[in-house]
Amino acid sequence: MNRVPVRARVGLALLVGLGLLSLLAGRLFPEALAQTCPLGMDPTRPDRTVCELAFGGLWVSLAVGLAAGALSTLIGLTVAAVARLSGGVVEQTLLRAVDAVFALPDVLVVMVLQLAGQSLADAGQGGGLGPFGLMVASLALVGWAGPARMFRNRLATLESQEYVAASRALGGGGLHLLRVHLWPALRPFALAVFLSRLPAAILTESTVSFFGIARMEPMSLGRYLGTSYAALIYEGGGRVVLPAWALLVLLVLGASLASQALSGAPRRAA
Repeated sequence: MNRVPVRARVGLALLVGLGLLSLLAGRLFPEALAQTCPLGMDPTRPDRTVCELAFGGLWVSLAVGLAAGALSTLIGLTVAAVARLSGGVVEQTLLRAVDAVFALPDVLVVMVLQLAGQSLADAGQGGGLGPFGLMVASLALVGWAGPARMFRNRLATLESQEYVAASRALGGGGLHLLRVHLWPALRPFALAVFLSRLPAAILTESTVSFFGIARMEPMSLGRYLGTSYAALIYEGGGRVVLPAWALLVLLVLGASLASQALSGAPRRAA
């Protein structure tokens, strides 16, 4: 841990701090938060305080980002491993598919998937996916291509190392090399890739929810901002909107700092 960059520590501390804060304030003790909120009631929802809505939204946004980031990272890692283990035509075909998905506009595709999923749910064919599951699945479907490309390139680099070549020369198979030699070296990189997907997933979900496409319940920060910007027409409306914006910026900043610092650390050590 002494080699973890300072920026990564700051980013991880920010993420953990916001996560604990949202857990305590938004989930475990919402009544205490409502009674002590210094920002008062939300003028567009007189039965809820600004603190309840902002910290409740922070918890939902963070949960969506963590779930979607983990799922897209797992899919990307699986695709990259299959490509490297198969090689040849299979690898090239998978890489072309990765490039095709990577070229798609994330926000637009997630909007289309949300509308399609909601239509199926309204028709009773949603497959049991609620708004949260539908959003996580949508984000993972558009977010796995980047991790797949990064994992594939990282695996190719690791396979060129002498100790891997020696193990292969001694008869080690692809699965053995992946499990014994490649995965231990890949784990810090996998954490950095996961953290890199976190801000992208949170921002995409916030954008889609802000425009009213997603039906996130309880409300995420994006949906809260999209439904509360009308408070700006009231006197002192900034106290309603600005705290949620600040929490969203801090959340994305923490994930970005941690992912950038951790993804740079292995290259310096190589």
